[in-house]
Amino acid sequence: MCADSRCATFEKNMNRHQKLDSILKYMSKNIEEIPKRPDSIVKNANLNFEKSESYLLVNMLLDDGYLYEHYSKGEPTGGYGIKYKGIVFLDNGGYELQHKIYKRKQYAEKISDYVNFLVKPLGILTMIFAGTYSLIKILEFFGIINQCVNP
Repeated sequence: MCADSRCATFEKNMNRHQKLDSILKYMSKNIEEIPKRPDSIVKNANLNFEKSESYLLVNMLLDDGYLYEHYSKGEPTGGYGIKYKGIVFLDNGGYELQHKIYKRKQYAEKISDYVNFLVKPLGILTMIFAGTYSLIKILEFFGIINQCVNP
């Protein structure tokens, strides 16, 4: 565990993505010495998570396919290992980068919605004005407007 308060404060301020990445980092660097239980993994990684949170995080990593569970005779032994997929995912930026990309995508969609809100009505108004102007010019060409204005 972390002995000084700086480390404990850092982990309490970590977001979920950083926590998931930190577990993957520990497991990728200690492939031969991964403890069996999630709370032991967190403890050995010098992270300060609650026991229940460590199980939730490891279960998410399992569900996402970055970890595997050890089995013996068809029964889970309670041990975990990291898949190569997890190592590559971490090398490509992990959950933090994935979350940044997701946030940027949401932001871009929001901007797109605002642009659509403003640009579409302006396009419609422009089309109406251009159509009206063209109609007036056609009517002037055939002399219909001049007859109506100057009888």
